[in-house]
Parts: sequence; C-alpha cells; structure tokens
Amino acid sequence: VDGANEIGGEGSVPHPSIGSARRLMVKGGSQCQQDSMIEAVENHTPEVIIVDEISNKEQAQAARTISRRGVDLVCTCHGNSLWDVVRNTDLSILIGGINAVTL
Repeated sequence: VDGANEIGGEGSVPHPSIGSARRLMVKGGSQCQQDSMIEAVENHTPEVIIVDEISNKEQAQAARTISRRGVDLVCTCHGNSLWDVVRNTDLSILIGGINAVTL
C-alpha cells in the first residue's frame, strides 16, 4: 500500500525492484490510506502487506486489523527512536504497548 508512491515509484508502471508484487496506490492521498490497507486484505488475499508510513490512529488501527487477520505486515512510521513511537498515543498500538515489570 503506497500512499506517497515511495515504495513502487511514480507512474502507472511499478518500479522493477518490487518484482511480481502488486502495488495498491492510495486514491485520495494518505488520508484514505487506511481504506486501501483494508481493501488489500479483503480483495487481494495477500500473505504480506507492506505499508508506507503509518501516521495516524486510523492507519494504526487498520494495521492492527490486518495483523489480526493473519497477514504479515511490514510498515514504517516516523520517530527519532522506538521510545518516540511507544509514547505516541496514536502509533503505540503498533508496538503492542509497554508494561512495567519487577526483576
């Protein structure tokens, strides 16, 4: 799922580096990316979905839905460290959260 054409390249012909993978370009920009993510699972029965830049709560929830349906998911999100993503309330569900433990 390529919201900004950064994975498969610009234009109607995908970049040769993605091989036989299907590219699902997001119609309507990154605001509609979560809809394309769910569409990919429902209509294309993939083994793996690669998503460019999860950036809001709706996209993170769509990513969680994908993983709960048994599809492997590879995605990117922005942060200076893993801790930045954990502290981001919209994206922390991608990590699974953190728990305090006593050792």
